[in-house]
Amino acid sequence: MSLFRHCLLLLLILLAAPAFAAGDSGWFYRGSDIQPDPAWVFGTLPNGLRYAVRRNAMPAGQVSIRLRMDVGSLMETDQERGWAHFVEHMVFRGTAISGDREARETWQRLGAGFGSDTNAFTQETQTFFQLDLPHADRAALDTSLDLLDGMVDTATFDPAKVELERGVVLSEYGRRTQLNVELGDLTRSLFYAGLAFADRDAIGTEATIRAATPAGLKAFYERWYRPERATLVMVGDADPAMMEQLIADHFGGWRGTGPAPAEPDYGHIAPVRDSTALLAYPGAPHVATLAWVRPYKAMPHTQATAEIDFARAIAARILNRRLEARARAGADFLSAVAHAGRSNHVADYTELQVTARDGRWQQALADAFAIVADARRTPPSVAELARELRSIRANALANLSADPTIRSQQRAAQFVEAVDDDSIVTGARQALSLFDGLAPRMTPDAVEAAMRAMFDGIGPRMVLLAPQPVTGLHEALAAAERAPPSERPADRVVSMADLPPLGDPGHPGHEASRRHIDDLDVTIVRFDNGSTLVFKQTDFDKSSVSVELRFGTGLSGLPANRRSLSWMAPVLAEMGVGPLDLDGLERLRTGRRLSVGFGADEEAWVMTGSTDGPQLGDELRLLATEIVAPHWDPSVIERVKASALDYYALGFASATARAGREFPLFAHDGDLRWSPQDRDEIARITPADFRKFFEPLLADGPIEAVIVGDTSLDNAVAAMLKTVAALPRRAPVAMPPGSLAVSPPKPNPNPETFTHQGDPGQAFAMLGWSTFGGTQGFRDQRGLIVAADILQERLIEQLRDADGATYTPEAGATSSQDFPAWGVFYAGAEVRPERTDLFFRTARAIVADMARRPAGADEFARALNPVLSGLERAQHTNAYWLGALQEWSRRPERIEQTRTRFSDYRSLTPEEVRRDVAAYVADAPDWSMLVLPARTAAVAPAAAAPAAGAH
Repeated sequence: MSLFRHCLLLLLILLAAPAFAAGDSGWFYRGSDIQPDPAWVFGTLPNGLRYAVRRNAMPAGQVSIRLRMDVGSLMETDQERGWAHFVEHMVFRGTAISGDREARETWQRLGAGFGSDTNAFTQETQTFFQLDLPHADRAALDTSLDLLDGMVDTATFDPAKVELERGVVLSEYGRRTQLNVELGDLTRSLFYAGLAFADRDAIGTEATIRAATPAGLKAFYERWYRPERATLVMVGDADPAMMEQLIADHFGGWRGTGPAPAEPDYGHIAPVRDSTALLAYPGAPHVATLAWVRPYKAMPHTQATAEIDFARAIAARILNRRLEARARAGADFLSAVAHAGRSNHVADYTELQVTARDGRWQQALADAFAIVADARRTPPSVAELARELRSIRANALANLSADPTIRSQQRAAQFVEAVDDDSIVTGARQALSLFDGLAPRMTPDAVEAAMRAMFDGIGPRMVLLAPQPVTGLHEALAAAERAPPSERPADRVVSMADLPPLGDPGHPGHEASRRHIDDLDVTIVRFDNGSTLVFKQTDFDKSSVSVELRFGTGLSGLPANRRSLSWMAPVLAEMGVGPLDLDGLERLRTGRRLSVGFGADEEAWVMTGSTDGPQLGDELRLLATEIVAPHWDPSVIERVKASALDYYALGFASATARAGREFPLFAHDGDLRWSPQDRDEIARITPADFRKFFEPLLADGPIEAVIVGDTSLDNAVAAMLKTVAALPRRAPVAMPPGSLAVSPPKPNPNPETFTHQGDPGQAFAMLGWSTFGGTQGFRDQRGLIVAADILQERLIEQLRDADGATYTPEAGATSSQDFPAWGVFYAGAEVRPERTDLFFRTARAIVADMARRPAGADEFARALNPVLSGLERAQHTNAYWLGALQEWSRRPERIEQTRTRFSDYRSLTPEEVRRDVAAYVADAPDWSMLVLPARTAAVAPAAAAPAAGAH
């Protein structure tokens, strides 16, 4: 697993516990004394390839395939750094049975989108190929497995294609954020000195990428791509016996070339001369990352091992709660979090990351170490332990209820992760049984022992990130280690009874009317107080219910000529509710499935939550109370401000970051509702300002509740009558004059140009055309979306595959339903500064060609089919319907928009899409935006990155 990925949820530990693999049909559970999940079927082909298949009904008709190769950056020699990733790219460029890009195009015809449904990833210990087939009949599976077999067995490494793909890999290498590169390099080399991992980042170095030859890449491929190092996973709506037969038919003839390679030397943790290091990076926050490392040992799977992991994860949860409580109480750190894990072939490790407040990094270290010292000295309280066990068991019960509707993609991904971690997966029922067996053993003493073990080993080693050079790292770390144990936060008990009543408890709400929309199976209920319910019952996610409470006018009701605090909307839900601060709110939710969030849409302010049917009433009460009786906590505002100021400069640290910061305002032609915040404005915000801005907005307008999920209409109405419908009537709000007059950017002969402070080899270019918005012309808007997919594919073929100028060109079409004049059709790419003109020329030429002549039948199908299959899958999720039902009680035209979505896409023609491009795009002058480096390149880009490459 990636060393910096961590799992603090105990349920994942129960679902993935260490195991040994064997070479027969029981290879996955060999040596395990935990009950297997009987839904999986396992096998091993005579050539050594292992497989696992499973019938899974969700999504209907889909099969998810994962082909894992036991090869990653840790298998490379010094001269081969980055070659595992390069090989991952090359297998898409031609095999003995398929031509360049043929696999990608075939899967697009089958409805699998490039990048979302088809992808590949190279990490330290594995390379895996991902394919989610939306319509996986036997013919589609037969074709797909044939292509995959060719990719891992007969890749050709044509010299011309190697040169083309080298440009793509170098573009991927060059797009990384300079800060992440430098910090990742420094952290790995210090924390994991002596281990191969210390300098084996998956992307490699510029020198080794440039030095790769077709013969060298092929030799690496033939050395490591062998059937005995392969694991094939197939999960989906298909007969397991048929899947087994297809695996044998396609992969049974695969044979390795030459003798099997010996396992590489993964190294041993080595002493270092200096246990601390500094990275001074202008504009960065003060962040100290510390590590305690222990030699990696393969852990045989027993219930005893699960008990060790369980205790350690509970210890981490308790420690992190205490760290967060201290941060909320005004510590010298803004945040501090600890996590522990094992990374295969690397180390058993614990990391502690501390983000200082106002630059006080020495004091922040001492603050955090004082909490760690207390945790290592004294067992947790019985109340602390009980709280964590209640939360974990509630999650286990929720997963058991949801198990019948777990998606195939999720099961396949979890299985591959388990194989990479030398782990197993077990069923939700078995996991709950395991939890019930282990929970009584989680005594305070057992958890204290696990807490102490987390900080054993070599360390602490520390890397400090700071905006300028600092001294005294050793002294500060030594002083922190001597910090006396801190006091613990007091336990407290809260309940729903602590919340204020809603309305008059003796007079619940009354239903005024209801309307059922038969073809969409949606019910709209109106109540006497002016509130409404838009409801759809689903069984897409068993025992899951999603809720939104929508009110007011959102961004559209704000003044267009001044900046606002709308960007701080999520903070409201982080303060607490009623008389309860955030700690009280979290205690209220312990062991319960209740959540609360707050945000801004264009047309409404939105409270969000998720729950289950039996707790829907409490969820609605919580959200309604947040609207009428929020908790105003000045300390939260000050903490958010401090964090925003500390991280402010990172918005200028790369081309992509600066583009993301500036594009919303640019795309709305200077309308300040989409303006990024200036540092001085953030610094001036006070808690009183926050309350003054949001308090009147919370009182604006009748509430529309949108409820989607596994519960009945009767239950939803009953919950509404006691909560939202029981509130006093709320007056409607009027839209300020002119507030909907929002326009896209005006055409410009020269790009609107910004600069960034990061890697001088990075630039970002965007080209666009203004279209239209509103709730008319849905079909044309959908035609432009398909056109954008065609444009993106052509940009990939030209700028990425042929020119090697960019790694991820993108294109899109989006429009506002609320602002009639706002819609954009655009293309963008991160490129080197000297290649921005190439991007603009290429994008303009492609769009002009799209307006002149319609796409061919095959190209059109490759663009449209993934859209249709994606829509089919989306329609079977609560998230889709939660978005689709918004505003139905106030804007009935939204009903027709949802009703026609699928039929519109299915009936679109290439000529109709061409006409849309000609009418709304090519005939209009364009606008453009460019982000260039503020400084000129003096040296080559850094040689490593902290993130694994992806195809």
